[in-house]
Amino acid sequence: MKSLILRVHRSAAAWSFFSTVLRVGANIFVLPFILHKLSPDDYAVWIVFGTIGGLASLLDLGFEQTITRMTSYAWAGATKFRAFGFHEEDEKQTKSGPNLQLLQELIATLKAYYFYVGLGVLALLSLGGGVWIWAITRHLENAASLQLAWLVYAVGCWLNFVVGRWPALLTGIGSVREAQVASIMSLLAYYVAVISGLLAGLGIWALVGGYVVMGFAARHLGKRYFKKHAQLPGGLPSARCHWEIFQAIWPNAWRVGLVTVGAYLTIQANTLVCSAFLGLKATAAYGLSFQLFSLLTNLCLVWVAVKMPRINMLRQNGSKAEIIDLFARRMRLSLLCHIVGSLVIIFLAPVVLHKFKSNIALISAGQMALWAFFRLLDLHHSTYTYLVLSENYNPFVKPSLVSGAAVVIVSLILTPWIGVWGMILSTGLVSACYNNWWPIVRALRGLNVKPGDYFAHNYLRPRAWVELF
Repeated sequence: MKSLILRVHRSAAAWSFFSTVLRVGANIFVLPFILHKLSPDDYAVWIVFGTIGGLASLLDLGFEQTITRMTSYAWAGATKFRAFGFHEEDEKQTKSGPNLQLLQELIATLKAYYFYVGLGVLALLSLGGGVWIWAITRHLENAASLQLAWLVYAVGCWLNFVVGRWPALLTGIGSVREAQVASIMSLLAYYVAVISGLLAGLGIWALVGGYVVMGFAARHLGKRYFKKHAQLPGGLPSARCHWEIFQAIWPNAWRVGLVTVGAYLTIQANTLVCSAFLGLKATAAYGLSFQLFSLLTNLCLVWVAVKMPRINMLRQNGSKAEIIDLFARRMRLSLLCHIVGSLVIIFLAPVVLHKFKSNIALISAGQMALWAFFRLLDLHHSTYTYLVLSENYNPFVKPSLVSGAAVVIVSLILTPWIGVWGMILSTGLVSACYNNWWPIVRALRGLNVKPGDYFAHNYLRPRAWVELF
């Protein structure tokens, strides 16, 4: 028993699962307090807060994902960063250990970048987001309080944006567990602040205050853990932008950023469509259902995500056979967990909400079943996009943007006609046309594997699934 506890304690996957549950389920775990302290209207407004706040991650422009990959390359001994792909001389010139000088230069560049772009994030959310919040709250009795709360929340979004580089850097050097510990501690600070505020009668201000507290905690812990585990000579460098490194990062980063925009339009923009056409009550039901499936999807992604630093290092060294074996096993775990988790959400979540006498319901079982199927397909192809990105290429910009725009257009047509069904169908049908299959074909091509051979060996072979247990 003791050995099992120690193994779990040392497991990056276990800490990642815990961190993901806390992060994605932030509002779900405080739901009993929210149900007693917030009105359905205020809860729906909070859901909209989170959806608009997600725009801050779009202005990251793909740097967070690119940081992890570039850090892994430097930690594997790369002598320079390239904008795209690898060259044979890269493998020959790779050092036997981490290239700390290159890592220091990367950190200095990122510090300057996040400072200036962070100012743009704050301006966009305060002004642009403020207009939307004013529009949906102007008829409520506490409109002025909600609108002021949004401005404070925008500051919290800015703070969390600026500190986003530290977990990415920690993950890149292979300290996945430490990155997740920092995330968990900051999330626990969020929970304490939120629950205390709700019990004190602060309403939505408790949620806003918790978000700001989380940002401060994440910055302190992330920087502290990185300095401890990276052991850079002379500590962290001063904020000085290295143009050559920025030139190497930028081409892939902005492409990842645009893919993120497409993903936002595909998955999250429907919350805004719902608030515009179906009202705050329907938005609350849709938002709660969305959070449950987002929690499930992010948990399932952990199986692959915790191994991406290792896969990035294997790419740097050209070890494709090891990548295939590692990735396939993790993919099967992700799919199996999603199927089981979907059944739990569809059949048990409504019972739990009823037991708590919640005023906020879920969407219908049929709608959730269809949504679960579409999210399973999205989970499947999303993990393969990570595999392609490990090649230091990003061919997903146009497909992501076109699909995202198509989802919004189709949703705007169907939602006023058939309600929530329209939002679900817009996401699933558009993704099925291209995104659900092309990233998979592209990823296997990058590993020099034929799709038929790969799926026959790793998906259709019963023993491959039995080996999971």
